[in-house]
Amino acid sequence: MSYYADIAISILVLMTLGVSLNLLLGYAGRVSMAHAIFFGIGGFTAARLTLPSAGDLGGAATAGLQTGAGWNWFPALVAAMVMAFLAALMISIPAVRLVRGEYLILLTLAFQLVANQLMGVLDSVTGGPYGLSGIPPIQFGSTVLLAPEQVFWVMLLAAALAIAVCWGLGESPFGRLLKGIREHESAVSSVGKNPVVPELLAFSISAAVAGGMGALAAFYYGSVVPSNYSLTYSILIVSVVVLGGIGNLWGPVVGAIALGALEPVLRKYVGDSAIPWQAVIYGAALVLMMRLRPQGLLPEGIGRGLLPGRSRNKASTVPPTPSEALARLSHAEAPASSGRAGDPIVQIQGLAKSFGGLKAVSGATFTLQQGQVTALIGPNGAGKTTIFNMICGTLRADEGRVYLRGEDVTGKPAHQLVHKGLARSFQDVRVCQRLTALDNVAMGVQNQPGEHVSRLVLRPFASRAAEVRVRQKALDCLALLGIADRAHLRVSELSYGDQKLVAIARLLATDCDVLLLDEPTSGVDPASVEKVIDGIARLRDLGHTVCLVEHSVHFVQRLADRAVFLDQGTVIAEGTVDELMDRRELAELYFGT
Repeated sequence: MSYYADIAISILVLMTLGVSLNLLLGYAGRVSMAHAIFFGIGGFTAARLTLPSAGDLGGAATAGLQTGAGWNWFPALVAAMVMAFLAALMISIPAVRLVRGEYLILLTLAFQLVANQLMGVLDSVTGGPYGLSGIPPIQFGSTVLLAPEQVFWVMLLAAALAIAVCWGLGESPFGRLLKGIREHESAVSSVGKNPVVPELLAFSISAAVAGGMGALAAFYYGSVVPSNYSLTYSILIVSVVVLGGIGNLWGPVVGAIALGALEPVLRKYVGDSAIPWQAVIYGAALVLMMRLRPQGLLPEGIGRGLLPGRSRNKASTVPPTPSEALARLSHAEAPASSGRAGDPIVQIQGLAKSFGGLKAVSGATFTLQQGQVTALIGPNGAGKTTIFNMICGTLRADEGRVYLRGEDVTGKPAHQLVHKGLARSFQDVRVCQRLTALDNVAMGVQNQPGEHVSRLVLRPFASRAAEVRVRQKALDCLALLGIADRAHLRVSELSYGDQKLVAIARLLATDCDVLLLDEPTSGVDPASVEKVIDGIARLRDLGHTVCLVEHSVHFVQRLADRAVFLDQGTVIAEGTVDELMDRRELAELYFGT
């Protein structure tokens, strides 16, 4: 019985590590090759804190440096989690701000290798290559947990808590934000969310869970050895996540059971060759999964309906009509817009931008008037999108200023501009393909308590109630654009035209009164163009100021109250679309005739 309990404990350890890594790898889309190190940091921290002090041993010399602080196991467990959290924070700050993709893999791989080497040479801290031994076991009162059958229940409880915490975070508004960062970080910024803090927390929380399990494993095995926290073990943890399925918390559970049970099964049949064969088998399994089922054994989204607030509540069962949505959204609180319709709300003064020797924008000056739709028109290469990017802070202007309600907002990051009432869409849509239309739009709603881990943990019921309101507002935004009946479909299942509408609905959910739309009908079929026109007209009905870049004269004639004609980055003329198109020289520039 002890043998099987020991195997089960090994699987539970691997399961917890896989679940915690999946919060980072599956939800945030950031690959870490150093998860075994955080597991080891937790183990060594717990060991040094719980080993008896020299004073407890009567001052007698002990073999090596097997003394510590003499703490009880539980505060040492908490300290282990804190140390792993801080270590991950230290490595994640440069990881989040400076590197992406394969460079992140290399950074965490370097950290794994360096830290593992340090564990083997820092004798005064880790005991050197032989590690630390004699670690006191878990004790409740006078009961000391030594037998695997006893420790199994503690590990089972710890694994269940880790799954509950990581699942709760992953399927909350915080997790939705992580998924948005995973797919389009710039889109998350464009709806007022700073992606840096959620990424840092994803790194650090996943490491803290690993550190906690490292402490419990140290108490059970009674020793910690640097070789147990090698790159091989980090690769095994990644394999658990990828094999089981990323983006849901049940995938790593299945992956841990499959890979964790592999070694004892192999030992039964091949003896001492089990370890090499284990590496061969799970390596081959990963190759086959990448070829045949890259989403893993369990695809993303499994089990979401089991969480409170994630099922389709009564409010979202029957989609509201556009008129009902318009009525609700008209009474919703929006950013204050001083002044009256027609007053200047955004002033662009002398914007200029060069790329090497190419002058893309040269002294562009114009205004956006409150409550009106303004179109930026002109031939290809006129600098329209470049101006958009400078207004939104994604591109730094060489010269000129941008004023929003009289405040200089030149160069401010996109997420800060949203808080001041200005948001933008992108020509290439940038919606999250693996999320539903409803979740995409819900990401744009501001001031969600569930996006903050502290509020999510300390006020779970308030966060859940707020999420119901967020999802209702998102549904109203979709209804206003005429696609509420597709709210629960993944965006990847929608037509390109509907994806454009989802992007506009996401902007509407921000409550920004200035919306910049970059070619909203680009690549859209003719039938969907009418939907986009109707949707933007409803934005104007709600009192939003809209600025759009568009090549279709028919589109801008139907919608724009006024137009700004650009050529070679310079404002040539302003007026209604008909007035500008009646001028022969402008028509020739625009149509090339």
